[in-house]
Amino acid sequence: MLSTERINAHSWWISVFEPLPHERQDLIQKYEVTKELLDYAIDPYEKARVEVDPDAGVTLLIFDVYVPTHEVTAPQTAPIGIMLTNNNLITFTNAKTNFVNGIIANQLKRLQNRDTVVEKLNLVLAVLYRLSTDYFGPLRRVDQKRQQIQRSLQGRTGRKAITEFMEIETGLVYMLTSLKGNVSLLEEFERRMNPIMSTRQRNDLDDVIVEAQQGLEMAQMTSDVSARVSNAYSKVLDSDLNQTMKFLTIYSILLSIPTIVAGFYGENVALPLANKSYSWIITIVIAILLMVLCAVFLIRKDWWK
Repeated sequence: MLSTERINAHSWWISVFEPLPHERQDLIQKYEVTKELLDYAIDPYEKARVEVDPDAGVTLLIFDVYVPTHEVTAPQTAPIGIMLTNNNLITFTNAKTNFVNGIIANQLKRLQNRDTVVEKLNLVLAVLYRLSTDYFGPLRRVDQKRQQIQRSLQGRTGRKAITEFMEIETGLVYMLTSLKGNVSLLEEFERRMNPIMSTRQRNDLDDVIVEAQQGLEMAQMTSDVSARVSNAYSKVLDSDLNQTMKFLTIYSILLSIPTIVAGFYGENVALPLANKSYSWIITIVIAILLMVLCAVFLIRKDWWK
């Protein structure tokens, strides 16, 4: 689906949502889009980067945006395409990223209310700034979730908490990858566009880069802390398991002594005092004595610690 909205007297914003084959042809024939860049723009698995076709005068940004979800511990990101041609601004979204069109429309209205003439590059920078800052809220919520799980683990370490930490770390991997790609994209975009940008536009782009880098640092810090806490509590679980196995091993040794003594006296062998009426008391005393000696030996070897 294609929809258009005027930016200024010479430029239009074309919103492209999951285009059909005939709409793709319209983009190529009417809106200065090349087939190669169009394939990149509509690919839902593209990585964040800048593509330029100098012959056609087209610049394509693949920018990863945060996709809001109900699961705090499983944040998601997805790419959108932002294409700058000689006369138009074209954005490419899908079902997951369609909310970006609302952000662009709001930014366009805000700029039109503020400026007499809105340049399409100013609109792009305003949108990139908003999309970069959208990472901050999810990152703070993830960190708060991590702190909540960590506090609950102070009382008791459980498998559920470790699983929740794993979900947090998995989500942060996607966010970290997207933010790293976005920072690289913005820095490359700055190198390419710097000669034709105004001083105000350079400052705006610097602000976008700073926000993207701040988001990357927040994600990196949260990821590092979560990984360290998860690793620490995994070690606690391993230590608890080792203590349990040691406890069971020691008691198995002690409880095997009566079996050995009783089995020895149960053999068809003529043993001292074996035929007396109080022989069973003797076996019990021998078993208890051996158990005490074994326990004293284990205590002196610090096997109980």
